[in-house]
Amino acid sequence: MSKQPAETVNENPVSGEDGVRSAIAAAIHQLGAGDGVTIDLRPLPFEGTWGVATSVSHALAGERAQQELTASGQLADKSKKEIKKLTSDRARVLSQEIAESIVASLRQSDAFATVEAANGYVNITFDANVVASSLISTILSNGDAYGAGAARTERVMVEHSQPNTHKVFHIGHFRNTALGVSISKILAHAGYPVTEATYPGDIGMHVIKALWCYRSFHLGEEPANPDERGRWLGQIYAESDARLEYRNDVLDLLNTVSKDDPHIATAIDRLLKLLWREHADTEDIAYLMGRFTTPGEVKEDELIDDGTIEAFWPILGAYLQAEAEREPVHLEIEGANGHVEPSTTPQERYDSWLELDEHRDWWAQVPAWKEAIKATFQAWEAGDADLIAQWQTTREWSLADFRRIFDELGAHFDVWFFESEVEEEGKEIVKVLLDAGIAEISDGAAVVRIDEKLGLTDEVYRTLPILRSDGTSLYSTKDLALTRRKFEDYHIDRAIWVVDVRQSLYFKQIFKILELWGFEQAKASYHLPYEIVVLPDGVISSRKGRAPLYDDIRDQVLQRAREIIAEKNPSLSAADREQTAWQVGIGSLKYAMLARDNNKIVVFDIDEALSFDGHAAPYIQYAHARACRILENAKWNRDTVAGPEGFHLDFGAIEPSELSLLQELGRFPEEVQRAADQYRPLLIANYAFELARRFNDFYHACPVIQSEEPVRTARLALVDATRVTLRNALALLGIEAPEVM
Repeated sequence: MSKQPAETVNENPVSGEDGVRSAIAAAIHQLGAGDGVTIDLRPLPFEGTWGVATSVSHALAGERAQQELTASGQLADKSKKEIKKLTSDRARVLSQEIAESIVASLRQSDAFATVEAANGYVNITFDANVVASSLISTILSNGDAYGAGAARTERVMVEHSQPNTHKVFHIGHFRNTALGVSISKILAHAGYPVTEATYPGDIGMHVIKALWCYRSFHLGEEPANPDERGRWLGQIYAESDARLEYRNDVLDLLNTVSKDDPHIATAIDRLLKLLWREHADTEDIAYLMGRFTTPGEVKEDELIDDGTIEAFWPILGAYLQAEAEREPVHLEIEGANGHVEPSTTPQERYDSWLELDEHRDWWAQVPAWKEAIKATFQAWEAGDADLIAQWQTTREWSLADFRRIFDELGAHFDVWFFESEVEEEGKEIVKVLLDAGIAEISDGAAVVRIDEKLGLTDEVYRTLPILRSDGTSLYSTKDLALTRRKFEDYHIDRAIWVVDVRQSLYFKQIFKILELWGFEQAKASYHLPYEIVVLPDGVISSRKGRAPLYDDIRDQVLQRAREIIAEKNPSLSAADREQTAWQVGIGSLKYAMLARDNNKIVVFDIDEALSFDGHAAPYIQYAHARACRILENAKWNRDTVAGPEGFHLDFGAIEPSELSLLQELGRFPEEVQRAADQYRPLLIANYAFELARRFNDFYHACPVIQSEEPVRTARLALVDATRVTLRNALALLGIEAPEVM
C-alpha cells in the first residue's frame, strides 16, 4: 500500500466502516462485478492520516483471471503449479486495473478527501476536519442513542438471574445478573426488541431441606426485620446441608489426612491402639489401619460399627493439634507419580477438625435426619397444607430480597417465571411427546433419544431423560414447558439463556427436542454460558455457607470506594460522596464480571476492581468525570456553537492524539453491533477502556480550555462527544457514569 499523490475530491464525507463499505460496494456493482464479495478494510498505516485501505480488488482479480484464462484455453493441459502461476501473474495486472476503476467510480461521489489505487489496493483518506465535524455532530445530536442500530423485527427474550429461593445470593450469582443486564442492553441498542425474564428456582430438594431445617430447629426464630429474612433463610439452607452432609465432611477430612499428612502412616498404629482401648470394633480398626497405610478411602458403608468414627474423632483431633503445633518442616508425600505437594497444611487440617468438632453430636443424628427429609418430601408431594403455607411465606422472604438486589443492580424484568408454575405443564408436555413418538419409556423413565431421532450415527446430543420413573419432574420437564411459553405466549423469535457453562450440553438437548417437536424458533435459541467466580483464596461454595454474599462484598467495595473518593476529592459534599461511591463501587463490581470473556473464570479482587489506573471501571468513570469537569470549567454550551446542520469545526493541523480519539469514537456503532452478534459484553468493556485511554492521551497532549479559537471550540466539542460516548458505553454495561469523582 505505498503512498502516492492523488487527486483531492470535494468535501461530502462518508465516515465509518459501514459507509465506506457501502460506497465501495456501489462502485463494484457499477463495474458489474463481484456482487456479494467481502470488502475488507484496514486503517491506513500512514502517520497522521485518517483513512482506510481495501484489498477487495485482489479478490475480484483472482476470480476474473481464472475466468479469462479458462475461457481463452490458456489453462488447458497445464499442471496445478503452472495454472497457479499463470493465474497469479494475470491477477496481479488485473488487480491494479480493477482498483483504478473503483477509484474512478468513488471519485464521482465527492465523498472522500483523496482516493488512490496503489499496487492493487484502494486507499481512501478523509478530510479530518470535515469528517470530525460530521462525526461529532452525529454523536451530540443523537446523545443517548449514539451507537444504536436500525430497528429490527426479530423479538428476543433474554432469561438471566435465576437464583434459587431459600438460598443466599452470592457473588457468583452476581456475574449472571451482570451478564444478563448487559447483553440485554446491548441487544436493545443494536435495534432488537428485547424482553428480559428471570426464572427463580422456587421448588426442589433445596427447598425441602431448607423447610425441614426451619421447621425442625428454627421455627419462630426469624428476624424481626423483614428485610433480613431472605439472607437468614439462605443461612438456614446452608445449615441444613451442613447437617445432612456432616458424615461425608467428617470422612472427607479423614481421607484428606490420609492423603496429605506425611506422618500419619507411622502414627496410625499408636492412634488405633488408643481407639482399641475405647472398645471399638476390631474389624473396623483393621479396616482403618489399611486405609491409612495403603491407598484407598474410608467409606461409611464399609464400617461395621456406627460408633467407630465417633470414638476415633477425639483421638484424631489430639493428633492433628499436635501436628499443627509441631515446628513446621517442609515434607513431600508419596504419590502415584513420585513426590507431591500436600494440598493442605497441618493447621488447615486441624482447623477443619475444629469446625466439624463444634457439631460432634450431629454424627449420630444424620440417618434420622435423612429419613425426616424423605418424610418432608412426601408431605410436599401430598400437598400438606401447613408445609405449603410455610413454603409460600419463606419463598416471599427470598423473593423480596431478590427484588431489592435486582433493583440495586439495575435488573428490571418484564417477566417473572417460576419453576413451580411450569411443573405440571411440563408433565403434560411429556405425555404429548410420548404420544408423538418423540419420547419413549426406558426403565420406567420418559426419555428422548435425540441422536436416534435426528438420524445421527455419532453420539452428539445423546439421550435426555424428561420425567423420572416415579412420575416426578426433572429440570428438563420444566424447561420444556418454560420454553414453549416463551415461544407461544410471548411470541419470541429468539430465546437466550444466561446459565453457567456446565449446562451447555443440556441446553443443546432442550433446543433439539423442541425442534423435533416443531418449534422453528428453537434453531435460533442460544445458551450464553459463563464460568464461575472465585476469590483469590479459592472457589465459592454455597453449600457449606462459605460463599461471600453479594451484600457483604458490596459493603466492602462501597466502604473502600468511600475512602478512595474522600481522598481524591475531599471537597465533595457527604451526599455527593455517597452517590459517587455507590456509582464507583457497583460499577467496579460489574466491570470485573464483564471485562473477562464469559467462558473464563473470574478471580475477583477488590483492589484490582477499584483501580483508577488499571483495566477497571473507575479508570473509565474518572475519564468521564474529567470530561464533565473540563466542559463545566469552560462553560461549554454546545447549542451556541452548533448550526442548523451541526458543527463546522476546525482543529487546524490535527494532532495524532486527536485523530486517535476521533477514530475510536467512530468505531462505537460497529462495536455495538459486533457485541450483539457475538453476545460478548467484553467487547464493550474493552472498547470503553480503550476510549478512556485515548481520551487521557489526548487530555495530556492537547490543551483544551487554553487553546486559541477555533481550535478551542473544536476540542471542547471533541470532549463533549467523548463524554457522551463514554456514558453510552458504560450504560451498555449497566454502569453509571459519575460527573464528579
